Amino acid sequence: MSAANPLVSVVVPCFNAKATVKQTLDSIAMQKTDFEVQVLIGDDCSTDGTQDLLRSIQGDYPDGFEFLLRPHNMGERGNKNCQDLLHRCRGKYMAILEADDFWTYDGKLQAQVDFLESHPDYVACYHHVTVVGADSKPNGEKYPECPKEEYDWNEFFLCSLPGQTGTSVYRREEFARARDAFTGMQQYDFYAADRRNAFCLLTCGRIKCMPQTWGAYRHIKKGGSSYSANVSIDEDYARNEILFGRTCVMFAQSLGNPDAIEAAKLQYYRTYLKWTRRLPNATTFSRADCMSELRGEKNRLRYRLCFIRWYATLGFRSLRGKGVTL
Repeated sequence: MSAANPLVSVVVPCFNAKATVKQTLDSIAMQKTDFEVQVLIGDDCSTDGTQDLLRSIQGDYPDGFEFLLRPHNMGERGNKNCQDLLHRCRGKYMAILEADDFWTYDGKLQAQVDFLESHPDYVACYHHVTVVGADSKPNGEKYPECPKEEYDWNEFFLCSLPGQTGTSVYRREEFARARDAFTGMQQYDFYAADRRNAFCLLTCGRIKCMPQTWGAYRHIKKGGSSYSANVSIDEDYARNEILFGRTCVMFAQSLGNPDAIEAAKLQYYRTYLKWTRRLPNATTFSRADCMSELRGEKNRLRYRLCFIRWYATLGFRSLRGKGVTL
């Protein structure tokens, strides 16, 4: 797995993952491919001995593995560490695997790249995961991944994802252009990158959702580098989710993409109305402000009532045993 001329770059953002990072790296090293792979491991100045572990095992991995052990935490809850790794990627395709997740099939990279190489109209490819606990065993949860084989704007509105972040393979340059343009308009401080990535990718092309289960997502609520381990559901979270929706609307309008604009507005107003109901005494947003914005919308009734379709669809999926949230 050398990386002189990589077709795929794999990014592994890492923080306080001493107990899991070796399993993550081993699952990358086991991949069987007919192309070169670049692997970038960036530890954001862990405090649990992760860097000592990485120094002791880095010689066990092929030359394509590059270890960046930060002397200082780069800040922004791991975002700067991840962004630096993304800018170092050289492959035509890229994948992200957080240091507490792992792949379970040694042919997953090859299969996804083969699909994208033969389907130029697709910008990304995902697959399913098993949700596991700290012991790496299934914990009974279901990840809210897309129930169809193609992710679309309706699925974005419903808050499903094309797949868990660690299952994805993207076209790097197309995604980077969309991500950088989106980030340049960003109104929020901190929100789930997988939602942003799904939105940006949909503006670039089609997204394939393979039905195979080729990876494991470790659902950790405290500690580690994942979003779920670092977020608190409070007014600040609500404000950022609303502002994420507003950024989606602005970005879609800048592209002049009517499907993206409609999906973004549906998601924005559903989220805005949800939080004004749940947090009526919030000081950073209000129902009055939301209703004022709605009055200026041609489809204001559709946006006001979109939560009915949202609840009905997700309720039906839940009854069928599909994952709808974590």
